[in-house]
Amino acid sequence: MEVKLEPAVGRDLFQWLRKVPWERIGVWMVVVFAALNLKDFFGIAMGTFILAFIGNGFVRSAQRLTEGSPLLAPVPPTWQRRLLVVVYFAAIVSCVTLFGVMTIPDIIRESADFVSRLQSDSIWTVVLEKVRHGVGDGIMEQLERLLLIASGDDLAGALSAAGGSQWQTPWTSERTAYLGTVLQTMLRGYTEAAVGFTTALVKFISRFAVQVGVSLVLSFMVVWDLPTIAAGVRSLQASRLGPIYNEVAPSVAVFSQLFGKALQAQARIALVNTALTAAGMWALAIPGIGLLSLFVFICSFIPIAGCFISTVPIGFTALTEYGFVKLALVIVMVIGIHMIEAYGLNPAIYSAHLKLHPLLVLTVLVIAEHSLGVWGLLLAVPMTVFTLDYCIRYPACSVTDVAARELATVSIADYDVAASLAPAPEQLAYTRQYNASQNACIGLRYWGPTGAEQH
Repeated sequence: MEVKLEPAVGRDLFQWLRKVPWERIGVWMVVVFAALNLKDFFGIAMGTFILAFIGNGFVRSAQRLTEGSPLLAPVPPTWQRRLLVVVYFAAIVSCVTLFGVMTIPDIIRESADFVSRLQSDSIWTVVLEKVRHGVGDGIMEQLERLLLIASGDDLAGALSAAGGSQWQTPWTSERTAYLGTVLQTMLRGYTEAAVGFTTALVKFISRFAVQVGVSLVLSFMVVWDLPTIAAGVRSLQASRLGPIYNEVAPSVAVFSQLFGKALQAQARIALVNTALTAAGMWALAIPGIGLLSLFVFICSFIPIAGCFISTVPIGFTALTEYGFVKLALVIVMVIGIHMIEAYGLNPAIYSAHLKLHPLLVLTVLVIAEHSLGVWGLLLAVPMTVFTLDYCIRYPACSVTDVAARELATVSIADYDVAASLAPAPEQLAYTRQYNASQNACIGLRYWGPTGAEQH
């Protein structure tokens, strides 16, 4: 049976194919392909962006504060700006050097101690002894039976065959040592994974230090001569790369602006969270504060999962050093700190207002980490929020309209490093107009030197 395509259907399909923005799709495919091939340099690129973003914001704020100062009046405006750049990066280099000298040796020493503790044959014996003192012999006997049965140990069957009378014998150190050996055998894979992770963390710190140094040099060069660099980048608009630039630059500019502000707000929350956790560990006399605080700071940038990941080594250290009661105090401390973070600090983060489902957050974190590594954990949530808003929540809004909605929820000063590279007039000034009563986007507009409105 021959099936004929109706002429109307053929015309509709042809018209639909003509409406597909093939040029835009091709441009973005080229950009994605180039980004994937350069992902090994992603860490340096992110470090350069963050330092330049914050540095340019500092320079702009300082310029507004010192405007009209008689001390700087004889200095040309260009050199006033460069003087502020030197002050900013001198402060950054001093802080990084001081932090490295004071903390890195302690972190390496504490990491070696933590690894040796995990690899010790008696570590689980110590843990079980602490647990027994905390919960009592009765519950410990039930835990012993459960562990022996779960491990398939022959002793469990022998004791059960004998009527269980041996379970009632007084608890001895030999009994704890044997149970510790059983538990160590069961958890050997997890222990080796923890040792490998700690070792990888120390290596990451060394590699990260090199990346910070390179990022400092590159970001200094960017902020030092940002007006010239921005003009050079905007000149691509009239070059043979104009179609790619005109398509990619606006979206990259608004997303970079949004991501930079959100990351800056998250960094503030991470610093407060780390300071509170370090103070709590100091009050509870938990050893290894340097390494554990660094771990907490890194995990503070990981939504949802970071809270649980950062608590595990703190709780493990408290249990092995002091016992069950100290572990309970650590859990109470962590809950209190994260309540402060959730109700007092997180409102500064734009994504906290958008109520992403935890399952979606964890899914995109796994995908981003697999695709982009550690830096993907930072980009995952902002990219997901931006994509959901643009594609699903506000389909009638443009990219800049979506950015206007999200930028309004981040309470950080207006730092526009990325905006200075966008295909806009010499001075790019964002204004946001949103009609909440009609739930309609009016637009994020910018004005050229002639005063004419441009979209």
